[in-house]
Amino acid sequence: MSSKPPYVELNGISASPGIAIGRAFVHSKEIPPIRRRRVSADQVEEEAERFLNTLHQTAEEIRRTRRLVSAEHGEDLAQIFDAQLAMVNDVEMKKTTLRCIREQHCSAERAFQETLEQMKQGFASIEDEFLRQRLSDLLDIEHQVLLRLNGNDIQALHTLRANTIVVAHDLLPSESAQLGGRMVKGIALDVGGSTSHAAIIARSLGLPTVLGAGKCMESTESGDVVIVDGNAGRVHIRPTDEVLRDYRLRLRRQQRRERDLTARRGLPAVTKDDHTVILLANVDVPGEVEIAVANGARGVGMFRTEYLFMGYQLPSEEEQVEAYSRIVKAMAPQPVTIRTMDLGGDKLAHVLNSFSEANPYLGWRGIRICLDTPDLFKTQLRAILRAGEHGEVRILLPMISSLDELRTARSLLHEACDELLEEGLAFQQNCLLGVMVEVPSVALMADDFAQEADFFSLGTNDLIQYTLAVDRGNSRVAPLYDAYHPAVLRLIRQVTTSGRAHGIPVSVCGEIGGDPSATVLLLGLGVERLSMSPGLIPEVKEVIRSTTLSHAREQAEKCLEMKTGTEVREHLKKGLARKPSGERD
Repeated sequence: MSSKPPYVELNGISASPGIAIGRAFVHSKEIPPIRRRRVSADQVEEEAERFLNTLHQTAEEIRRTRRLVSAEHGEDLAQIFDAQLAMVNDVEMKKTTLRCIREQHCSAERAFQETLEQMKQGFASIEDEFLRQRLSDLLDIEHQVLLRLNGNDIQALHTLRANTIVVAHDLLPSESAQLGGRMVKGIALDVGGSTSHAAIIARSLGLPTVLGAGKCMESTESGDVVIVDGNAGRVHIRPTDEVLRDYRLRLRRQQRRERDLTARRGLPAVTKDDHTVILLANVDVPGEVEIAVANGARGVGMFRTEYLFMGYQLPSEEEQVEAYSRIVKAMAPQPVTIRTMDLGGDKLAHVLNSFSEANPYLGWRGIRICLDTPDLFKTQLRAILRAGEHGEVRILLPMISSLDELRTARSLLHEACDELLEEGLAFQQNCLLGVMVEVPSVALMADDFAQEADFFSLGTNDLIQYTLAVDRGNSRVAPLYDAYHPAVLRLIRQVTTSGRAHGIPVSVCGEIGGDPSATVLLLGLGVERLSMSPGLIPEVKEVIRSTTLSHAREQAEKCLEMKTGTEVREHLKKGLARKPSGERD
């Protein structure tokens, strides 16, 4: 008699917070082996017609999925399927496949697979996360077309039973779109990052999700009990009775806590000694603004605009104006900070004459692309300014590393304003221009930058990676990624001190900004604005309301004297256990 498979605990990336307990549905999407079948000369045109009909069916299914996503998640998220439609209708892809069928007498399956292999090779050496999403689109199309050509049904996720944890190597865009409803409780994937299609949809649905969990699919069988801890980024497969009891208790506490927080979400984010903290929302798509408002956000601290540029053609100024205006109107009169596109040149290769880079994270990306393509940059600046007519917008520049970049960007902003004035178009004048502090050079020169920038936004995710030389997506070095490393804390303090000295606001928009266990430390370091995923706002607010600024400063000063992140974490646990004195009126 075989023994019960052992308990497995895996670490990954928290893509959507919360705890979920359920039975695993292991989602496999293997494509049947493609036989090297040749077709006779008199069957060639019939085979070509079969291929074209299948493409047509696939395009119709993508349109159906797009309509579903638009209805359930909003038009902005639905636009990710426009890239798939462009791929299905790609003339060169069709020509190459048909040529293989007609000239080499290949079956439609073999011809299409070989064509896509050539296309995928163009993505093989690229590490950039957003570009991997383009590969995800290509794989999605390959999966759908080859399954149809082989006469197989596509596995549907929308028919799952209640209390299901979806476990897979990855989820294709069309599969992520089927995760709505109450059946799916959580998601655990082997790969993926916080900006993947699955992560964005999971957050919009409030599904606890852990990505990049390694051998999750390999370690799980359908029906296994699985715990997804989206708070800590852990997946527990076949947990022991002790672990299961512990998480069931945590889940009940979480559910009670959510009810309590819902009842208290209208209360202000004020410490016991009457220090006000401004809580803002990080937003991926305009549809999330409603959730942000419901959770008490006092504005949008960072609206990521990358999704607009992920298609096969650049968005026009009018398309951008429409997208930005929706979020500005929904949040008015609270301010909306819009980050200019933070893309790598590799994923814009289809529209810019760019090239593959060995290390795109340190390459041609963000503000570097914008300043090298001023027309592209000014189009986005003009669109943001015009959207500001409906409320208040602020512009945030990513990947800044020198004052020359900030000065050039401000000059282009002035040019955009002059053009709009000359054209007689309505726009927001005197728009604040801020700097994303994510490169150590900016943190070290914060005093100089504070004299020219209108505000700072600490992008701690990249600041930590660049300061510690650690790629947190690399499992071999990910444990070295430490938000509590004293070097990181000292850089944060340096930035807040410079901001206060020059009278400019400083916010934190990285993941640590939404981590309740870090809230007291950040307040003590001088951070007065925290921007986070909308669903995290109530929990962070409760921490703020339960502490005092004097206690936070005391904790921060002690942490700044420590030598390791481990010491900092251990000290914070002890400090949080001690309730600060003081009552609010």
